[in-house]
Amino acid sequence: MSRRTAAFLAGAAAGACADLATKAWVFAHYPRGVTTVIVPHLLSFQLTTNPGIAWGLFPSRAWGVVSLLAIPVIALAFLRKKDSRVPELVCGSLILAGAAGNAWDRVARASVRDFVVLPWWPWMPNFNLADAMLSCSVVALLLIWILHDRRPLGDARPADPRQPDDGGVGDVRRDHGPRP
Repeated sequence: MSRRTAAFLAGAAAGACADLATKAWVFAHYPRGVTTVIVPHLLSFQLTTNPGIAWGLFPSRAWGVVSLLAIPVIALAFLRKKDSRVPELVCGSLILAGAAGNAWDRVARASVRDFVVLPWWPWMPNFNLADAMLSCSVVALLLIWILHDRRPLGDARPADPRQPDDGGVGDVRRDHGPRP
């Protein structure tokens, strides 16, 4: 196993363990059915379980199997690319960590344990560390891909000027056949 693969998997394992540890600690130390203010107007805990996917949609035990199948797919998607840079691998590792943490809950408990409430964001449902890792990493990965030009520096050059046979208005026959 390469150092790159080992670091990727170790980061994912650490993130999944952190998620499961926070869920276990919060569910052991806070009462169910009560909103506990941690930081006024900023952060509260309210213990809930979610048998479905995001926002409790489509409750089913089948999500446990889907979550387990997603883990190797996510790992392979990021590890197959040999030209991935460190920020992409960190995002991928956190995505894998979040998927693994929630998969564990779905398989072992039949629902995901959520507890974080953001009072300043009233329409946001309860979530957990795995959800935060998944969401933030997907957004960061999209920004990396949008903002980063993947061409090597030696290939950077201005676009070629238009050619007379480039399929423009005056070159209808070459691209589309003869006119009727």
